[in-house]
Amino acid sequence: MKILTRTTAPGRVASPLRSDGHRFRLHGRRRAVAALTAVAAVTVSLLGATDAFAVTGVAEKNPGGLTKVGPVNSQNGFPSWYEDSAGKRVELCLDKDNPLCGFLPGDVPDETQPIAFPGNFPEEAFYALAGSTLDLPGGGRATLTLGLEAAFANAVQDGDQVTFARQRIFVKGGPADTTLTFKHPYGTITIDTDNTGAGRLTEDISPAAGNFETALKGNIGPFLTWAADAPAGYLGNPDVEHAVTGSPLGADRNKFSVTSPAGLDLETNLFTLQGKIASNSGAKADAAVLNGRFLNVFATSDATTSGALEVVGDGAVATTPMLTETGSRRFYARIDVGTGAAPAKVTVRNVGDDPVSTSVVDVTKPSGITVNEAGYNGTALHVKATSTTPEVLTLDGFKNADGSPVVLAADTGVVDVTTPAPPVTVKVTSPSGSATSPVSITGGDVTPPGLPPNDNPAPDPGPVCDPAPCAADGSVPEANVPGAKAVATPTAAIRGATVALDGSQSTNSTTFEWTQVSGSKVTFSDPKIAKPTVKVEFAAAVGDTAPRTEPTGPAVVRLTTTNAGSAPSTADVTIDVPQDTVAVTAARHRVGTELRVDGTSTIAGNTAILTPQTVVVVYSRPNATAPWTKVGISPVDTTGAWSVRPKPGPAAQQNQYLVQSSRGGTATGTLATR
Repeated sequence: MKILTRTTAPGRVASPLRSDGHRFRLHGRRRAVAALTAVAAVTVSLLGATDAFAVTGVAEKNPGGLTKVGPVNSQNGFPSWYEDSAGKRVELCLDKDNPLCGFLPGDVPDETQPIAFPGNFPEEAFYALAGSTLDLPGGGRATLTLGLEAAFANAVQDGDQVTFARQRIFVKGGPADTTLTFKHPYGTITIDTDNTGAGRLTEDISPAAGNFETALKGNIGPFLTWAADAPAGYLGNPDVEHAVTGSPLGADRNKFSVTSPAGLDLETNLFTLQGKIASNSGAKADAAVLNGRFLNVFATSDATTSGALEVVGDGAVATTPMLTETGSRRFYARIDVGTGAAPAKVTVRNVGDDPVSTSVVDVTKPSGITVNEAGYNGTALHVKATSTTPEVLTLDGFKNADGSPVVLAADTGVVDVTTPAPPVTVKVTSPSGSATSPVSITGGDVTPPGLPPNDNPAPDPGPVCDPAPCAADGSVPEANVPGAKAVATPTAAIRGATVALDGSQSTNSTTFEWTQVSGSKVTFSDPKIAKPTVKVEFAAAVGDTAPRTEPTGPAVVRLTTTNAGSAPSTADVTIDVPQDTVAVTAARHRVGTELRVDGTSTIAGNTAILTPQTVVVVYSRPNATAPWTKVGISPVDTTGAWSVRPKPGPAAQQNQYLVQSSRGGTATGTLATR
């Protein structure tokens, strides 16, 4: 799935960002892409210590949020509006010449023409978008994005429309190797930083084509607005930083703040903000039913007056205003189409909406079947039906003795079926349609009560054993107990990942015990159940102070099962553990200047971005008999590259290096001295 993404910065909705956080340049139409794969997707991209990866996450969720989504506008395939818990509705702002809509150069393919779907439509637009930044000590920055976005899964085409609620924080150049706690109007997020002070979290709910309701479950809403003097009809102005209001967590949470264990404490109440307050009431065409020469059209809308919706004329039908009952949301029109060909589809339009809301529905025809009678007299089910066309009518759910369908009489439309148990409803079908009707009970005897309970049951005959008779005391002789047989399935897992083991296919087994035999270290969620999960541990971590000597290679675990009176049965399971190949591309040490080790980490056949990121730990020593000294760590970036460059480095000349990767790879070699 491809989804365009962007974030905000002071003074303007910012240039788009790649999934790695770096800015794109705008070359005509934007192609900022982020891969997302969930009905409710959370992407936590971490650049810090492996032992602290779990800290990055959403620590406080939003108790308010969004409550309703409007009907889909057939002109662009997106919902007409979203409504929050305060009753405020916002709609897409699709005026390229209106600076309050926040479009950037290149967003609209042909900026000389109006926005039109699909040929001249932006790859992304927003119902609401808020952004804020914090300048961190040392020149770093933390950027917050809160948005409800409309985009496309693959291309600007019908069927690819997606909407999602996003919260995202990017940190660059912040305090290194620590946990930062961010608070914003909708919740709290904690982020671990790496040794460069970088970290991030993105949560998108839900980027799934056509699934517009799941976005209501996101962490966005109620919609923020300027605290004062907002432009009429809008949440704010994306070109102006301003104080906002609307946090469901209290007035003191209408800000963006950060704290850290080391005493960092910063906040701002300034946000860039865009969003158009919905003036549209929408339109949803529910049905269009052709009955003879009359077309009956049904629709719903939040409009309140007759004539607010109309059936659009297309030659086959005349443009016709629809009627409503105040407060009902129901609209109806009956149109005489004459003897000509009826349309295949009908378009309903809300004439008061700007942009105009439309909805399209297929025209259907009634089956022409009417069930006139459906009764049960205690013995037989009696059904009578008629059809406007001469065709065979059959009774669903019943068969003749030879398996053929039960057919209603051609001349009378009647059938009587003997049955002790009538259905709740009957369904009569024909080649052109069907009709149903509830069954009326007209007579019949009272069903007799059940037999009284047996107060003198036969004595317990004792256990019955197969394949041999039981012992006199009812126990099963040990010789007759089938032996347990352990069975388990091989699997594979990358280091840091968790997979399920399955020993449930073991036969005659009542107890289970999982143990490790050899290979890469694993931990079990519960070693005494049939289907535990197992995690393959990392081979190195940021917190290491000396090289690890743990085993590598495939992990072999053993399942031992037993049952009463039989010897244990075992089965060994191999967990394939792919490890990365660590290659060093540059290695040197110049005393008083820099120790530098650069390289790559790759796993054969893997093209996905690993979460958490692979981390390498680098050690050095002056000679083969000296102990290793840790000189630095580095995360592996999305291209597979890493670099450790402590300055000025060790005071004594170092001649050898050792690299250990969290994914299991290692590399050793000689450091150049010039």
